[in-house]
Amino acid sequence: MNLSDRTGFGSVDTYTRLAPSVDRDWIEQFVLEQRLLGVPGPRIGDSLVVVESHVSESGESALTAFGEPRAYAAEDAPEQPRQSPHRIDPGWGIALVLGLFGMLLTTFSAQAAFAGESALAVTVGHLVLLAIAAASLALLLFASHVPLRMIAQHPVRSWVGWIVLLVVMVGALLLLPQQVGEVSIGVASAIGVALLAAGFLLQLRAFLGGRVQDDPIVGPGEQPESPRAGLVTVFVFPVATALMIGFSWVLQQIPGMF
Repeated sequence: MNLSDRTGFGSVDTYTRLAPSVDRDWIEQFVLEQRLLGVPGPRIGDSLVVVESHVSESGESALTAFGEPRAYAAEDAPEQPRQSPHRIDPGWGIALVLGLFGMLLTTFSAQAAFAGESALAVTVGHLVLLAIAAASLALLLFASHVPLRMIAQHPVRSWVGWIVLLVVMVGALLLLPQQVGEVSIGVASAIGVALLAAGFLLQLRAFLGGRVQDDPIVGPGEQPESPRAGLVTVFVFPVATALMIGFSWVLQQIPGMF
């Protein structure tokens, strides 16, 4: 799996098109470091063209000509790059929080309904799961460079870490069943759907208002294509909720099949 695939900081087609003669691993590390430093996409595209021009004309490798990719990326970056390359629009951030909690509450309510319960029992495990999810989301919103750099430099450790985190979240639900309260399934479902709808509308508003934009890597004189990544993200929580509810229903039906 390429760095570009893991981070979303550029596509393989972009690297092939702008720097076909440059070693892929070198160029991916260079692009990633520039992204983390806050260098705009068009500026990175200019740098790729410069590196490609030198490598293709001189026959030298990028490593020989420019040195280690991360060091050269820092050297090549503008003197005053943006401090936060992935700044989150406040409305977008609030929408993500609403969507996350709406998704979890709606899913938990559906699971309780499938089990024939009249109320959603709120357990210690639920609270721990919500706390972990909220902390993870806060990290992605306000310090995205930390997990992105970790994924880029230590991909195996990062994936192991995410798996461990998932196991902890599932384990909290199974091992901490102590009930701290209960909510009517109808009320819980209504609140969950309302949170999902509010998050969806806020994300859509931020996207349509131009406050959330892609920053694609383009070559000199090229115009970026119409942004689509932000629009896809708008539908993540509603789609994920539907999938989780569907999966929960399937699991509920399995015992009756045997």
